Amino acid sequence: MRKIFWVLIVVLFTVSCSKSKKQEETELNKIVSAVLKYESNRNPSKENPYLVDPKLLQLKIYTPSPKEMLGEEPGPPPFFNKSVVHLLDLKNSKSGERKSDSLYLLIQNKYILDSLKIDDKINSNIRLAHKEEVDHPIKLYQFSNPLYFNDRFAYIEYKYHDTSFVIGFGYLLEKQKDGSWEVKRVTNTFMT
Repeated sequence: MRKIFWVLIVVLFTVSCSKSKKQEETELNKIVSAVLKYESNRNPSKENPYLVDPKLLQLKIYTPSPKEMLGEEPGPPPFFNKSVVHLLDLKNSKSGERKSDSLYLLIQNKYILDSLKIDDKINSNIRLAHKEEVDHPIKLYQFSNPLYFNDRFAYIEYKYHDTSFVIGFGYLLEKQKDGSWEVKRVTNTFMT
């Protein structure tokens, strides 16, 4: 009887974890699609389909203290931190309202996904790169894990490789009523 109980617990745990991972993959596909749609509208000369590195970047973002968020104490100098706080008004948002806030995940460096699986039903213009294309990147996008706030906002970064040129951007997106995502703000993260 105990064995059946433990088998049932393991099966339920596996099903619930795989469902959340599947939901996360769907959300990530929608976010990537929204960013690339925004980029294609901004720079219509970019080629389609978009070639995307399947490996996700791990975000390395400075997590400010509650006192820094409230402006009660200064944070480190800007060149020492990579903070997304300036993109979102966290000062006026109570932490209890942030149900799926993943700031605590950044501290622990735990992510559900480490690679991207493309759902061509969401956007058929996106193609995952093969190993050779990743090793010698030409017109290759690499996305980070998304960071969620308030169940309505997400932040994601990408690097765009074109031979020896690399540029990075961060995007704040807002979830729409129909479940799609829309880019609200863009910030340049670096250029080489």
